[in-house]
Amino acid sequence: MMKGYVDNNLPEKAIDLFNEVENPDDVHMLLLFNSCAHLKTKEALDLVKKISKQIPKSFYSNPRLLTSLLDALLKCGDVAHAEALFYSSKEIVLPIY
Repeated sequence: MMKGYVDNNLPEKAIDLFNEVENPDDVHMLLLFNSCAHLKTKEALDLVKKISKQIPKSFYSNPRLLTSLLDALLKCGDVAHAEALFYSSKEIVLPIY
């Protein structure tokens, strides 16, 4: 359902649905970051930062998740945080560039 909201330009609804998920997995996180990237607001950036601090470190080894997190940070205007995350990544794969 979250993907449907994102695909239909309804990122707020996707975020609302994310907030109802008790134990979000990496797919939920990816969709949340994509939703925040669509919004490009300070509130979206604050949510991205909050969630990125809570996710297990093992999720950072998922290149799709890391790419969507970087995209959200950049589109919401936090270039410094995105650069720091990029350069601290242990596995930089082609999609991340």
